[in-house]
Amino acid sequence: MDNVFLTACKNGQKGVVEAFVKKGTININKRDETGGTPLYYACLKGSKDIVKILIDAGADTTIANNQSMLPIHVVSKSGNKDIIKMLCDNGTDINATDKTGKSPLIYATAEGKTEVAKMMLSLGADKSIKDNDGHTALDYATSKGLRDIIVMLSEETEQKDNYGNTPLHQACYNGQSEVVAVLLKSEKSDVNALNDNGETPLILTCMNSNVHIMEMLLAAGADANMKMLNGNAPLHYAASVGNKFIGKALITAKADVNTKNTDSETPLIVAALRGQNDFTALLIESGANVNAVDNAQHSAMYYAAEAGYTEIVEQLIIAGAEN
Repeated sequence: MDNVFLTACKNGQKGVVEAFVKKGTININKRDETGGTPLYYACLKGSKDIVKILIDAGADTTIANNQSMLPIHVVSKSGNKDIIKMLCDNGTDINATDKTGKSPLIYATAEGKTEVAKMMLSLGADKSIKDNDGHTALDYATSKGLRDIIVMLSEETEQKDNYGNTPLHQACYNGQSEVVAVLLKSEKSDVNALNDNGETPLILTCMNSNVHIMEMLLAAGADANMKMLNGNAPLHYAASVGNKFIGKALITAKADVNTKNTDSETPLIVAALRGQNDFTALLIESGANVNAVDNAQHSAMYYAAEAGYTEIVEQLIIAGAEN
């Protein structure tokens, strides 16, 4: 009979559940082969009335399934605030984590449930909890572009994931200009923070060629000359992709047009290697050294000529290139 009762909870059959509870012959906390209890399945179904019946009959809200998922976890994903409140009022830990390290708040934000996340924060949800991948609720809110949640979680703007990325890194990488704007308003946001690859939010923005975000970062104090571990500065990446608007913004922000990476490549050499005609012109106009050489003693003109980039070779010759 326990199996029939469990099936009734899974299917939302309130009358059947009530009949079993009144009869009093079933195990209210019986687990199936996956570890799921009647309460777990009622929560998974979203049956508020059945959840109340089970809790009133003494169902344990803290029993997890074989994956360490509690009823609160599945409800957090679906977003039923009434059930969440009932569970928390009857012994559920709002900060309980499952095998993946995810808390109810993380599940709510990962599913884009803004109102549920707000409710959980009011119930004392810990916004600093990281899952097994090093992601916090703020990371998920950032990936979803949930501005209201980001504002509420702004104290955690310098939390880093397992790769050293802050929420600002993630928002810049994803091209989320509205989220970037919110994060930059936080006093705790470090606009020049480095991830484990030595990348700043500005460098990620250069890679993705987002001019609007670039301008926001520079206005907020991003260092236009801050380099990665390989010595590449933002201007190197801008030269590689050839976005002259990004280049102009960086140069206006005092980026060094003759900066060198660990191979002694200047942005001009990178632009020549990539065949970026317009960017080459921009760098020449901005005072780039047309005769600079890398560690192999090769210049921008050498690489442009070797690759057959005739227009770039002509530009360099006119600008006074000699090698």
